[in-house]
Amino acid sequence: MSHGISRQTERTVGLDLGDKYSYLCVVLDSETGELVEEGRLRTIPDDLRRRFDSEQWMKVLIEVGTHSTWVRRLLTQCGHEVLIANPRKTRLIYGDKHKTDKLDAQKLARLARVDPEIPSTP
Repeated sequence: MSHGISRQTERTVGLDLGDKYSYLCVVLDSETGELVEEGRLRTIPDDLRRRFDSEQWMKVLIEVGTHSTWVRRLLTQCGHEVLIANPRKTRLIYGDKHKTDKLDAQKLARLARVDPEIPSTP
């Protein structure tokens, strides 16, 4: 578990969880919403812990699903704020005809950046 996590530069993360792989999008929380990282990682505890157990505090938004409970617990243990969105109540995601893991992760990261009242699931 990380200690002394800094919130000086707030980053938001969209994590589109899949059974084997998840897509990650990190947005620097600034006026421009600069995209600072994108990539894919395996949806297993070791890979997620390796990526998220850092000094940098992040707000992470994931969709509710099979893996959301254990991923939320793991990322919270790493010191991050984790929100779980209900995709059926998040029109930006369900309403898009051009759905890809990459686009969903980008939208989740941007939603976490702008809207503190994201439709979520307890």
